[in-house]
Amino acid sequence: MSRTVTTVAPAFRQAGHSFLVARLHDSMFGEGGLDPFIAGDEFSMGQPTFPPHPHAGFSAVTWMFEDGDGAFTNRDTFSPGAVQIEPGDLHWTAAGRGMMHEEFPTIPGRAAHGLQLFVDAPRAKKQAAPQAVHSNRASTVIVTHEKARVRVISGVHHGARGAIETPTAVTLLDATLERGARFVHQATADENVLVWVRRGSAKVNGERVTAHHVARLAPSATPADQIRLEGEDDRTELIVLQGRPLAQPVFAQGPFVGSSMEELRGYVERYRRGEMGNLAPSFGR
Repeated sequence: MSRTVTTVAPAFRQAGHSFLVARLHDSMFGEGGLDPFIAGDEFSMGQPTFPPHPHAGFSAVTWMFEDGDGAFTNRDTFSPGAVQIEPGDLHWTAAGRGMMHEEFPTIPGRAAHGLQLFVDAPRAKKQAAPQAVHSNRASTVIVTHEKARVRVISGVHHGARGAIETPTAVTLLDATLERGARFVHQATADENVLVWVRRGSAKVNGERVTAHHVARLAPSATPADQIRLEGEDDRTELIVLQGRPLAQPVFAQGPFVGSSMEELRGYVERYRRGEMGNLAPSFGR
């Protein structure tokens, strides 16, 4: 069976100095509508924009698209050195009990294009030590359909499994479709599925979704697990975000996400005491 599209919402767009973003946020689908995802920003960044900042209780995922002109440099307080995130790479930082973090274009003026995705951590992992998982472009598994190419970043598509196991189990797909492309993706009945059309236009289980819009296919009480995708333009680019809801309380304050107010206050106190480390900014000094 094909699952019903419950909502199609526009991604909020805003621009700043050398920074353009289309934003996925929880108000688009209501409480629990993104679970296990918290938010996401499709960005194009040509200059350093954000100084070092803390994270705790969730994962910050930098997913670089292949068409970016430049790379990102990642620095944090638990890794031994800087990590280069090239076009086509994914860098997943599970913040656990807390760390300091900085990312910026490796070469100022060469715009990096990607998705910054925030994924909630299961309650049992919210006090774990920080960790990072990196997947480079060369290791990405690719599945081809007639007139379509699907990069399996994580999870499974048509029996092909992504190269990395993510700290929160999710499926991430990056698909490019020509006009007339048709293929099916499977999801289990208890998963949230989001299809974000970044360019062009697609049909998602028969519902037309245009550029900068996100379709949500909510978990189903029946095993309605087919997601049918069809390309309607000469070139359509879309991503699939899929995961089983954690169904746990979410208490957020700025860069911290706890499962209780007590846990959230603990993150704030750890940051104030300097227990998340110190990271001197790479720019603006």
